[in-house]
Amino acid sequence: MNEPIEPPSEPERVTEEDAPPKADMPRRRPHAWIARAQRFRADLEQRPRIGFLLRSIRRFGQIEGKHLSLVIAMNLFVSIIPLLILGYAFISAFNPHRSFGNVVVHAFHLTGTTAQTVENTFTTASSGKSTALSISIISLLITGFDVSATVQLAYARAFGVTPLSGLQKYLRGATWLGMLLAVSGGSLALRYLVIGRPVWVLILVIPTYLLLEFSFYIVTPRLLLDLPFAWRDLAPGAAVSTGAAILVSAVSSFQLHRWFSAYGKAYGGFGIGLGIIAYVGLIALFWVWVASIMGVYWEGKAGSGAVAAMHKLSADLAGH
Repeated sequence: MNEPIEPPSEPERVTEEDAPPKADMPRRRPHAWIARAQRFRADLEQRPRIGFLLRSIRRFGQIEGKHLSLVIAMNLFVSIIPLLILGYAFISAFNPHRSFGNVVVHAFHLTGTTAQTVENTFTTASSGKSTALSISIISLLITGFDVSATVQLAYARAFGVTPLSGLQKYLRGATWLGMLLAVSGGSLALRYLVIGRPVWVLILVIPTYLLLEFSFYIVTPRLLLDLPFAWRDLAPGAAVSTGAAILVSAVSSFQLHRWFSAYGKAYGGFGIGLGIIAYVGLIALFWVWVASIMGVYWEGKAGSGAVAAMHKLSADLAGH
């Protein structure tokens, strides 16, 4: 006999507790985390020091700081380095027994084969006279003024104003470039002055060095942008930039010592050039970051009303 066929069983009813999560439910969690992260970031930005750091990093990205730093670094290496070599040659009266390599060796405390490689990389002041003069003038005309123009663009973007154009742009850029070389030379001279001197000389030199650096950073925005920023509004950013400059100078000097030792041992004179390029790139990044610092501090110190008025003035001047 055939067995009776059982009727099909009803499908189990699935309650809401047993039901699998809907497809759109996992998407809610990332949104929640993003909202929490944004609130956490907003809380951090309310703190003076951490908030300043976050805002300056964001401003650095907004003004395309990496790209500007790369342009500055390459132009610095092509134009400013030959100028420094030529300037030292003039200071030493083209002494045949002195070279720019001696300055680098003493400045970064190089010894052994690394010091010998650096000294051999650079010619003496006398033998490099004609070569350094021709290279410096040509490179200055081709790329030197682009350094100041790019720094000017970085400050204009950081402050949210219109950059200068025409002859005024290059005249002010050339003035800034000359001031930069003067401040760099003065700072280097002060560093050499304290070597082997009594402690009281160091006590006198430190305030002079700080004043020199502070003056450079507080003057730069007004010089490059030709706008009447209040000195008191620029002072906090200039003070922070001065402190950062001292820290970057110390760290970069230590790092360049290591780069010279590693690159020089591996690649000889070409490695010394690689070390200088890395050092110049670090300095260029610092300059663009300083522009971000100055812009962020100026906005916080001046207030929204003064910032809006300065932006309008800049736009009006650019329109004429």
